[in-house]
Amino acid sequence: MDEKISKFSSVMGNAPFGVVVLDAEGRIVYANPQFNSAIDSESAPIIGRSIYNLIPELLWDYSVINNIKRLVDTGKPFYTVVETLSSKGIKGADFVNINGYRQDDTYILITTIESGSFKKETRYKKVIQVAPDSIIIMRKGVITFCNPAFASILDLPYGSIVGREIFEFVSDKDIVTLSLLKEDQIREFNATIEVITSRGRKILGGKFHPIEESPGMAMAILRDVTEKVVLEKRLLRQNQDLSVINLISETLSSSLEVEKMLQKTLDKVLEVMGIEAGWIYFLNQREKVLECVCYSGISEEMVRLIDSLKLGEGLAGSVASTGRPIIIENVSDDPRLTRFVLKEKGMRSFASIPLKSRTRLIGVMDIASYGKREFSQDDRHLLTSIGLHMGMVTENALLFREVADTSKRLKNAIKIIKERNQELTNLISTVSHDLKSPLIAINGFMKRLMKSARPKLDEKEIEYMEAIMDSGKRMEKFVANLLTFTSVGRHRVKRERFSLHEVLEGIMNDLAPQLEEKKGKIVLDDDMPKEIETDRVSLMQVFSNLLTNAIKYSSPGRDLVIHINYDFKDNMHIFAVSDNGMGIPSRHTDAVFDLFFRTYENVAEGDGLGLSIAKKAVNSMGGDIWLESVEGEGSTFYFSIPLEDTGEGTLQ
Repeated sequence: MDEKISKFSSVMGNAPFGVVVLDAEGRIVYANPQFNSAIDSESAPIIGRSIYNLIPELLWDYSVINNIKRLVDTGKPFYTVVETLSSKGIKGADFVNINGYRQDDTYILITTIESGSFKKETRYKKVIQVAPDSIIIMRKGVITFCNPAFASILDLPYGSIVGREIFEFVSDKDIVTLSLLKEDQIREFNATIEVITSRGRKILGGKFHPIEESPGMAMAILRDVTEKVVLEKRLLRQNQDLSVINLISETLSSSLEVEKMLQKTLDKVLEVMGIEAGWIYFLNQREKVLECVCYSGISEEMVRLIDSLKLGEGLAGSVASTGRPIIIENVSDDPRLTRFVLKEKGMRSFASIPLKSRTRLIGVMDIASYGKREFSQDDRHLLTSIGLHMGMVTENALLFREVADTSKRLKNAIKIIKERNQELTNLISTVSHDLKSPLIAINGFMKRLMKSARPKLDEKEIEYMEAIMDSGKRMEKFVANLLTFTSVGRHRVKRERFSLHEVLEGIMNDLAPQLEEKKGKIVLDDDMPKEIETDRVSLMQVFSNLLTNAIKYSSPGRDLVIHINYDFKDNMHIFAVSDNGMGIPSRHTDAVFDLFFRTYENVAEGDGLGLSIAKKAVNSMGGDIWLESVEGEGSTFYFSIPLEDTGEGTLQ
C-alpha cells in the first residue's frame, strides 16, 4: 500500500484538481495538496479518517455518501455536482464536481472546485446547466437565472421565467415562506414549496442560500420531491384510515346489542369525519323496506320524516338497490335533490354508504353536513371501507344473536326431552316392578297347576296351558330386561381392574348351550389384553348382549362363528364382535340401538332391548358403540372404552 501511495503522490501531487484515495472500508489513505488546500483541515489530519464521517462535516448534500458506497459495492464509477455555498468546511467554492472510480483495491475521488462569485457566472454556468436539480438565482425574489432542470419542471422556456418573481410560480401558502427573499440580508433557510405548472403541481425541496458578495441576492438548489411527498401523504392517510378503522372496530366490538353497537359506531364515524348528522337504516329483507334503527344530530321531527324508505325510494333507497355509494358535496347543485327533505332543513353536503357483508346488503348509513364538505378520493375510500367493515361486523352480531336465540330454544327443548325421558324411565321402572311379582306368582301357580291337573286334561287343554306358560315366561323375561335397562341408567359406574379373560370365559360358559344348539363357536383375538380397568358389570352386559344377539340371528345355512377382536387407538380400547349371521339391512343400521326396535320380527324371540342396554352400558363407561353390516353375510359391532381413569360417573 505504501508503494501505491508513493505512486499516487508522484502522479497526483501537482494535479490542478483535488484527489482523494480510499480503501475498501472508506478510510482516506491519500489526499493531494490541491484537495487539502480547499478544505478546512487544520483542526485534524484527514489521512486515516473515514470519508463517511468527513463528508457530513464538509457538505450538506448526503447523496455523495450514497454514491461512494455504491462505488465500493459495485465498482461502477459515478459523477455528481454538489454546491458548497452552505458549507463552512470548503474554502471559497461555489460548486464541486466529483468523479469516482475504482482502481484495483482502491477508490479514487477527483474533485474539481469551481470558485468565485456569481459575478463570474461563466465559470460555473456549464456545471449548473447539466445539474439534475433545479438551480435558481434571484435578486429580492426576482429570478435572474435558472438552469434547464427548473425550466423543465415549469414546462416554460427560459425567457418566460427570467425577470419574473418566484412568487408567481408557487402556491399561496408558500408566498409567506419565501418572503424572506425580499430582504437585503437574506439568511440561509430550508423550504419545501409547491410549484404550479401547466402539468399540475410539483413539490420541490431544498435550500435557499444568500450570496454574500451581493446583498439581496440568493441561490436556491431544489430537488423534485413530489413523488416522495405524495407517497408520505398517502402512507400518512393510510395510517390515519387504519387508525379510524381500528377505532371503529373497537367500537363495533364493544357491545353485542346490535342497535347499541351501531349507535356508538355512528357517533364515532361522525366524530372522525367531522360531520354533524347521521342515521343508519336496516334492510328488512322480507318487506323490502329500509328501517331507521339509530340516528344522531337530527331532530325527532326529521326522524319521523325519514323513518322508513322503500327500495329505490330516495338516495338511501337507491343505494340499497344498486349497492353503490352516493356522495354529494353541494346539494343545491344536484338535480336529484329537488325534493330532498334534508335540503329543506339546511343541509348542504351528503353521503349515503351501503353496509354490506360478504353475502348481502345489511343496510345503509347516511351522513350529512350543514356546511359545504369536500370529500376527497381518500375520504370516499375510507367511507366505503367503513361501510364494508360495519356490514360484516353487524352481520356477525346478528348471526350471533340468532345463534344465541336458537341455542336458548334448544336448551329448553333438551330440558323438556330430558324431563320426558326421566318420566318414561320412571314409568318403565315402576311398571316393571309392579309386574314382576304378579308374573312370578302367575308362572309359579301355572307350573303347579300343570303338574297336578295334567292327567285330568285332554290334549287341547294341555296345549292351552303350555301356551299360557310360554307367554308368562316371555313376559317375565321382558320385564326383567326392562328392569335391566332402567338399572343401567341408575347404576353407579365404578372402575376397577379385573381379568378380561375370566369375564369372557364366564359369559361363554353361560352361552354354551345356545352355541351348541347353533353349532357355533367363539374365537378370541390373540392380542386381547389380560386385564382391563373399567366397570365390570357394564362390560359384562355389553359382551353378553352382543354375543346373545349374534347367536339369536345366526344364519341357518352355515355353522355360526363369532370373532372377538381387539385394537388400541387414540387412548381407547376398541373391541369388535363379528359374526357370519343374517346381517342387518342398511336401512335399519341407524335404528338398531333404539328402544324396542327389532330388525327381524319372526326369526327369533326378542323384545328389542338387548342392543339398547348395550349402548347405555357403553356410554356409561365413557365410550361409544357402532356397527358395520352386510345383509346375508354378517355383522360387526364395535365399541370403545377409555384407557385412562375418567373418575366415577352416573349414566344419564
